[in-house]
Amino acid sequence: MTREVRTVVFDTDLQLEAYQFEGIMQKFPNHFHDYYVIGFIEQGKRHLVCNNEEYILNSGDMIVFNPHDPHACEQIDGRTLDYRCINVQPEVMLEYAREITGQAYLPRFTSPFSIRVNLWVPCTSFIR
Repeated sequence: MTREVRTVVFDTDLQLEAYQFEGIMQKFPNHFHDYYVIGFIEQGKRHLVCNNEEYILNSGDMIVFNPHDPHACEQIDGRTLDYRCINVQPEVMLEYAREITGQAYLPRFTSPFSIRVNLWVPCTSFIR
């Protein structure tokens, strides 16, 4: 039996919540969040449905969900999921957008799927 580890931390300075999931076999049924989710698949292969579009997520993939994007996923290769993400409340994202662009607006990401990236080294220290 695989041991699941779920770690959650909140950074009061940045106003960000961070999750680390290790050894997850759970299927996540269709759901949504009231905040942005920026995630990184460290290990595993998942079938994702987001906004009625289907994707295959692999190790090294990044995903971004807008607030209220309905999504569901499940493993498709029998391996466990190792996943890290940060959750950004809309009011915090608004301030980050204002700081970066000089304009207060909430970005709307058109696709939850990002190309595979090599973030292994920075992500290993994401949650202590």
